[in-house]
Amino acid sequence: MRETRGLGSFRRVLSAALAGLGVTLASLGGGCQSETASYCETRCDCQGCSQRETEDCTDDVEDAERLAEHDGCASEYSVYLTCYVDEGSCENGAFITSSCAAAADALRACSQRSSTFIKTPCQEERAKRESCGLSGGGSSTCAGGDECAAYCGLSASCDDLSNPQPNSPYVNCVVACSESGSSSGVGGAGAGVGGSGVGGSGIGGSGDGGGSP
Repeated sequence: MRETRGLGSFRRVLSAALAGLGVTLASLGGGCQSETASYCETRCDCQGCSQRETEDCTDDVEDAERLAEHDGCASEYSVYLTCYVDEGSCENGAFITSSCAAAADALRACSQRSSTFIKTPCQEERAKRESCGLSGGGSSTCAGGDECAAYCGLSASCDDLSNPQPNSPYVNCVVACSESGSSSGVGGAGAGVGGSGVGGSGIGGSGDGGGSP
């Protein structure tokens, strides 16, 4: 009889311990932020978002997640969002994710429709220029020199973009990109460096260059 009572007591203690563990795990799980929320929070903390923009970001990324899961690309989706949050950096109001290019390409290759929320560097640059009250930006194809120059713009300040100075880090970056070729005219950057713009790409305060409409 004593053994039976002892076993019952042990079971009650074990059950209580397991219940406590369950509550602890549940509370930890509830405190974890979803990948979608982390992505939008990271982006908006850097670039600044209105409530509407934050909601749109959440809707877009949640839609992308569902499409990625449907297309069997949940892993590629997760890898990209994790890279964006963990490896990106906020520079002058623009979130730079050059190290995530391979992850973005992998998601696009796996499911084109689930990757439409991913902006190219050229689209990011155009958005940054608009936030600075400027026009211009790279082409919609965003390859080669266009992509290279877009990253230069994303790393520059609004002052650098509106009034690029010879031999400044931004201008030198764009000139170096011209060596890799550019469909938007960045290749002509070396000849047009000055206060009014950088070459035929429209990188400066006035030109619209070869950017997408």
